[in-house]
Amino acid sequence: MQIYSLQELLKQYVEWGFNFASISVATQIPEDELRQLYSDENYRLQDKDKENYLVEFLLLICCEKPDNDKYYRTQLESLTQYFKLPPEAIANYIGVDIDGLLAFESSSDKDRIEKSIAHLFTTFIRDPRYSI
Repeated sequence: MQIYSLQELLKQYVEWGFNFASISVATQIPEDELRQLYSDENYRLQDKDKENYLVEFLLLICCEKPDNDKYYRTQLESLTQYFKLPPEAIANYIGVDIDGLLAFESSSDKDRIEKSIAHLFTTFIRDPRYSI
């Protein structure tokens, strides 16, 4: 298991062309504090909850790209466990039977099912501050 520092994660994020403004909007941490974190490895945020959230946010962006089925399986589990959605409702929403949903990794319709799981998950976690 690779361990990343906050500065390493910020540098990776910036190297990919992302900016501090986008992190600021997502985490509610002022851009100037993010820049300070980026340039000074000894700098720490006063609010440890925000710093922990920033680390989690950057880990998800930099290290958890959806390049395997586990990503979508975890989203499906979150929908059923955290948001209390019955698997049957999710299957109906997607337009597959329950067996097709539970075995989506081997389905010929895998891409469509994964997109639907991701859309449903994103809808449930959407922050109302950014909704239309």
